[in-house]
Amino acid sequence: MMINQWLVAAVVFAVLGMLLSGLHSYQLRRHPAPELVRKLMHIGMGLVALTFPWLFHSGVPVFVLAAAAVVLLWLVRHSGLLHRYLGGVIDGVERASYGELYFPIGIALLFWLSGGDPLLYCIPLLILTLADAVAALIGIRYGTARYTTVDGSKSVEGSLAFFLMAFLSTLVPLQLFSDVGRAETLLIALTIGVLVMLIEAIAWRGLDNLLIPVIGVLLLNTFLKLGSTALLGHFLVITTLALFMFLFRSRGTLDDSALLATVLMGYIIWALGGWMWLYPPTVLFLRDRLQTFHRHTGEARHHNVQSVLTICGPGLLWLIAYRLTGQSLLFFPYVLTFGAHLAIFETTRFMYRAPQARRWLVLTYSVLLAWACMFAPYVLLLHFTRPALLMTALGIIPIALAALGFMLLQPQVEDCPRDMPRWWRQAAGAMLAAVVGMMAVFWQATRV
Repeated sequence: MMINQWLVAAVVFAVLGMLLSGLHSYQLRRHPAPELVRKLMHIGMGLVALTFPWLFHSGVPVFVLAAAAVVLLWLVRHSGLLHRYLGGVIDGVERASYGELYFPIGIALLFWLSGGDPLLYCIPLLILTLADAVAALIGIRYGTARYTTVDGSKSVEGSLAFFLMAFLSTLVPLQLFSDVGRAETLLIALTIGVLVMLIEAIAWRGLDNLLIPVIGVLLLNTFLKLGSTALLGHFLVITTLALFMFLFRSRGTLDDSALLATVLMGYIIWALGGWMWLYPPTVLFLRDRLQTFHRHTGEARHHNVQSVLTICGPGLLWLIAYRLTGQSLLFFPYVLTFGAHLAIFETTRFMYRAPQARRWLVLTYSVLLAWACMFAPYVLLLHFTRPALLMTALGIIPIALAALGFMLLQPQVEDCPRDMPRWWRQAAGAMLAAVVGMMAVFWQATRV
């Protein structure tokens, strides 16, 4: 059996080589648009990979095949000899992208996460294969309404085409090859369509080829266990968050990709923790809108998806830890991460507007404001219990340390820098606040 598995893997690898060679010849003879050739390669690889649940009984050959494909595609891009005979198929577009390398890795991870189950495997792969290609081609041909992304811009028409294909790629297999009810099937297809559309919209440099299959199979596996009422709740939450962001689109400093990322992060936080865990990022978001409500016309919306991920990332780690352990005390360091971010935002805004202001006054004002905004709801939600009041009192210390550390380490705070090193320093400050907060939690536990 193992010999047959490896023989099949060798045949699949040979098919990949022939696909590259055939598309290269087509490119030389017909001179099609580079994006068309790239997406034909994308579709061809996806259709071949759809057969894997019936060809392979173990994930080992799939991972070896993925590694070999990554090496081949990397050599096509960087080796002069291979590039001469196979080049131009995957590197003909001008934008920087590693999507062709993420694609086989995503397929291997999908095979592993799905356990070889044909339905769990094929639906995310159909989305990756068809929806992504159709979105790109529709966007190139008909895209007129543009929105900003890290890589430049994408089209609303392309994203809507992606949603439609993702919806159909989920709906049709579930209807034909599962015993899921009609209402549940419709809600699963709608919700997954919206979520993977958001992932494709905010991903940069081809990361969607890795994220869509991995997150797609996790979503599908989760949603198949839910009833229609719970599924309706998921769909209403994601659409409500999207509508909320759309209404606030013209206010604030978040660009289009950041707004979409905020919708996705809000949904993830709600899905993992519930409404209570959603309030700290909501306070941070609304405070940003209040601060920038009267911003000058034409001022750039300079916060992108990467800044949103660094802001939400530290808190999300504590939320995941809560889901794994069930320890409700982890809500305290989670709130502290957003309190630290808010204090840092207030500090940089104040210094930018009044660079001559005394720093200790700016720091004091920012810390007190962030602490009050975050911990007033905290004690309310925890019903003014003695532990909640104690944690609230202690919470000001980690927030102050985070803001002070950022002010000392960040060069030219008064210029309100927005580069990635700034966001990494800010994320580190948020994690510092959370760790100090956990030390306070342990201290309280030892006194009880």
